[in-house]
Amino acid sequence: MYKLSSIKTQFSRKQRGFGALEVMIGLMIGTLVLIGAVVWYQKLSNSSNNGDELENLSSLITSVRHLKTSSGYGANGTNLVPILNNAGGIPDNMGFNAGVPLNAWGGNVTIVSTGLGFTVTYAGLPAENCIFLATKGASSSTMTTRINGGAAITGEVTAAAANTGCNAATNTLAWTAR
Repeated sequence: MYKLSSIKTQFSRKQRGFGALEVMIGLMIGTLVLIGAVVWYQKLSNSSNNGDELENLSSLITSVRHLKTSSGYGANGTNLVPILNNAGGIPDNMGFNAGVPLNAWGGNVTIVSTGLGFTVTYAGLPAENCIFLATKGASSSTMTTRINGGAAITGEVTAAAANTGCNAATNTLAWTAR
C-alpha cells in the first residue's frame, strides 16, 4: 500500500487571466492609441480637403473657360453657376445649397462674369486652408487673387502675403481671370 506521506502532489499556483494592473495598463494604451488616431485623422482629412478643393478650383476655372465666346462670359455680374451646372462643369464632390456650390468647409462658391473675365469666390475658409488655397490657387500671371476683399495680387501669392491676409476665423478668397 501506499503511504500518504510518500505521495506528494505538488500544486503550483498559476495565475490565470489578467490582474487589475494589467487591465488598467491595457486600457490606458488603448485610450492613447484612440486619441492619436482621432488627431491624425483630422490632420489627414484636412490635408485631403485642401487637395480636393484645389482640384475643384482648377476644374471650375477650366470649365468656365470653356464657356467663353468672342464677347466674353456674358454681361458683368452674370451668375455662371447655373450655366456650369447644366453643362456638367461643377465637380461631383461639391455639395449644393439652394443652387449654390459648397466647398469642403461648407462655404459658398460663387462664379460671376466680369464681362471679358470671371471671378470664382470661395467663402468660409479656415485660416489654414485659406493660406494653402491662396498660395496654390493662382495658376498664371493672368489671374489675380483677393484675400478677404484686400488688394488684388497678380500671379503667385507668397506664403507671407497669404499668412497676413488669411487672418480671420473664416476667410474669403476670390480669383479673377480672363
